[in-house]
Amino acid sequence: MSHEFNAKSWLIPDGSQKGLSTIVCARTGAGKTEWVKRMLFDGYKDPASAYHRTIFISPKQEDILGAPVVSDPRALQKSLEKNSIVSYHPIDAEYYDEDVDSVIETVFDLKAEIPTIKDDKGVEREMSYHIIIDDCQILNGFDSRRSPSSSVKKLIIAGRSKLVKSTMIIHRFAALPRVTNGNCSDLVALNVSSIDMDVTKRLFGVDFEPIMEDLVDYRWVYVDLLQNNPTPVKYAPVMLVGS
Repeated sequence: MSHEFNAKSWLIPDGSQKGLSTIVCARTGAGKTEWVKRMLFDGYKDPASAYHRTIFISPKQEDILGAPVVSDPRALQKSLEKNSIVSYHPIDAEYYDEDVDSVIETVFDLKAEIPTIKDDKGVEREMSYHIIIDDCQILNGFDSRRSPSSSVKKLIIAGRSKLVKSTMIIHRFAALPRVTNGNCSDLVALNVSSIDMDVTKRLFGVDFEPIMEDLVDYRWVYVDLLQNNPTPVKYAPVMLVGS
């Protein structure tokens, strides 16, 4: 790997612009779940992760590093008190929007109720959260013509200041709602549709065309949107956790 990806910076928001939303673009089978597993695995090696919680929302009910699974907001709150990572599996995909909204509101409520916890030395440490939403393209409002729910808007717009970061996994960049414009810190792509080329150029000033053919076998690219003239940085195939 020619570049070292900073998994901690992606995982744990610190109130800076790096805490804006991350967009992961990958169609089914491209390796996005393995990418998430690897970044969580690496990010949680940092001592700061002791004061951080991650929720992975999966309508396909995928496992994530053996994390406990819950399916309702009350169980989520209890599980987050004891676990660093929790998988949220909606029972009925028809109500995916309601489930996502409930998770967001639960996390914001938790952050308001328990903003800090004490470490082993009695020092107050600020809590942070990361909500990873898989298959965002099935959510209402995830296209360029409509608007997502007020809870999703709150996550995208206000999450950074509350130390609640979001990663939104989607099949196509063209499905992103307008509210994400200017509220994203970075992009990850495990593949890019040729139809999306104009979209990424127009929305982000990023040209994926030169590297499209390289995105095979779990290879991926990262784009830091906070830089001037953001350019895709290529990475070697995702190293599977446990390999």
